[in-house]
Amino acid sequence: MNNNSQVVSCQPIVHKIEELSCTQFTIGMLISSNYYVFTDTKVGILADELSRNDKIYAVAVVDKNKKSYGVIIRKDLFDILGTRFGRELNYNKTADEVMQKVKQFNYNMHIFECAKAIEKDLLTGVQDHYLLEDENDCFKGIFSTRDMLIFLSKLNQQDIEQAKRIIERILKKDYYVHTKRLTIGIKNVMAQGVGGDFYIVIPFKKSNQHIIVVCDVSGKGIAASMITTLLNGMMSIYDFETHDLETFLIHLNNYIFTNFEGEKFVTSAFMHVDEDKELLTLYDFGHSLTYLYRNDTIFKLSLKEINFPMGIQKINTLNFGKTKLNSGDTILTITDGCIEQRNKECAAYGVQGITQFMKENYNGDVQKFLDLMVFDINNFRDTYPQQDDMTIACIKYE
Repeated sequence: MNNNSQVVSCQPIVHKIEELSCTQFTIGMLISSNYYVFTDTKVGILADELSRNDKIYAVAVVDKNKKSYGVIIRKDLFDILGTRFGRELNYNKTADEVMQKVKQFNYNMHIFECAKAIEKDLLTGVQDHYLLEDENDCFKGIFSTRDMLIFLSKLNQQDIEQAKRIIERILKKDYYVHTKRLTIGIKNVMAQGVGGDFYIVIPFKKSNQHIIVVCDVSGKGIAASMITTLLNGMMSIYDFETHDLETFLIHLNNYIFTNFEGEKFVTSAFMHVDEDKELLTLYDFGHSLTYLYRNDTIFKLSLKEINFPMGIQKINTLNFGKTKLNSGDTILTITDGCIEQRNKECAAYGVQGITQFMKENYNGDVQKFLDLMVFDINNFRDTYPQQDDMTIACIKYE
């Protein structure tokens, strides 16, 4: 008779430690298995017990003092036993003979510190397992790269959702205001929850002047939302009526450059409109998408000497341009998400699409024009996904 068939266990040989009460953001939070067997446990008995409990995917191998030595993965064990002569060769071995030696960590280690330590493992796509121990090297649990990736993914999604809520409070989809001689309309359409476009309109309290800003932060996600929040905060509290705009822009540029070290930059158009002096002052930071519509003709407003995108390099001076406004003039500023949008034929909407649409459809009604332009871009892309955020600012001077 085959001796393998006579391995019998009356008592459970897979044990379970109590679930830990872990401090937040320690790797003890990631434990997905707290089962263990002793080093002298027979493989045949372990396999029989695992076959009766499909919820146990991994067990630690420990000595009588609960010091951990390795892990046995359910799938790997059954794969070994399922090979030719696998049962005959391994059934009477002990757990410490078939276990895998793995990396061990203290269960109070910070999750981000641990993620850095196993970074290479996370990138392989293979599910690796790790042992968690306390200060006395006693077994506390098992976690895997899968557990770490799920945690980091959920955390990232929570951060994105929180950033999205903040951006939605900062950026309204539509903005319209009518002043003594200005009608200002801005439309923002984000491609995803957290984008890189930003706009703000700052009216002067004591004079008929406005600062209109349209920006596009490089990249997406949390980093872009950080800069968007930074821009909104600094511009909202700065007193542009009593302090120089140019000085503010130089300091803002240098702040972004110093803190983001050129990894993030902002293409932007800062427009100062003085209604009484009939004057537009444009500070263009690598934006180059500002146009003047006058007498059914569209002119591109550009500087003789350009400024690099904000945050690319440290600066001491700025280049700017001034334009005398006539009654009936309209200023159009867009972000590159409008012109770079493609359709299913991979054709881009382009600058020509913007200018042609304005010539054919603009009749002085700013709100209607913005609604129609967004509709036309969406109609152009059809079923093709929106690729980037779109912001369109239209300023009519009467």
